[in-house]
Amino acid sequence: MPDIKRNISLIFSALALLTSGFSLIQTQSVISNIKAPAHSAPSTHIISQSQVNDEVVSELKSRITNLEAHIKLLSLQETGQISEQSSHKLEDMVFSLIEKHKQQEIDVMHAKDPIYSYFESLPEDYDLRIKTDSEFATQVSNELKQKVLNDNLSAAERLAAISQLQMNMYILNKKSLEQYDYQAVEAVLDMTYNMEDEKLRLQAIELVSRTPVVDERLSQSFTKILEQDPNDYVKSLAAEGLMSQYFQSGSNPKKQKEIAQSLLFLYENTMDQKVKLILQNTMGDERMLDELKTLSKG
Repeated sequence: MPDIKRNISLIFSALALLTSGFSLIQTQSVISNIKAPAHSAPSTHIISQSQVNDEVVSELKSRITNLEAHIKLLSLQETGQISEQSSHKLEDMVFSLIEKHKQQEIDVMHAKDPIYSYFESLPEDYDLRIKTDSEFATQVSNELKQKVLNDNLSAAERLAAISQLQMNMYILNKKSLEQYDYQAVEAVLDMTYNMEDEKLRLQAIELVSRTPVVDERLSQSFTKILEQDPNDYVKSLAAEGLMSQYFQSGSNPKKQKEIAQSLLFLYENTMDQKVKLILQNTMGDERMLDELKTLSKG
């Protein structure tokens, strides 16, 4: 549209210049053909041919100058439009590159740590809704537990679900959550026995070794891992899980005594020196061992 207007303007300007020039040339021709009568004296109103030529040239130059200025103005306007269009294209390209780079970073993060990839898909007001909308919090937590228990989902998806479930508990500033129970934790532990991805397996055991859920069956699961897993780091995580069960059961003396007895029995009767050494390192010093002995007898 700007090009059409510019072209029309230029055509009219050129036509105006040609018409003016032709008109002035005609005037020159008519005046040059005028002959004064013989009986008349020379008149001051009769224009000489040279004067006419000068005026014609001057007028044409003036009009040409005006036309050039107009063309230049139109050219500048067009350049401005092109620059503006180029600016918009550049801006779109920059934003496109930013989005592409951001997506690449997300993909890299997912590849490195798939368990916590759910953070990217959470709405911005997630924390606030969890804290202020109890129905929403319950619904989300129920859905997450079902994902944890769903054997048809990938290990990464199930681990992400229990991780988010744990996060919900912390957001609500609670020490326990109805949906984050023994069934969910044990499902993750069971899953680790057949996981081929060693990185995910380690992350799974790390996640549940510090679970706030206290249950004698979890202590048995951690004991099994400590005794049977070939990976020393996994063994140490299982030992931490056992000690965590012991400390968190402090509000229930009966349960704490049972866990203390199990720990002490494992320590004193294991034939695997590596297991015994890991338990010693986890307990820290002899005082912890003495505490377990005292509590087991009490």
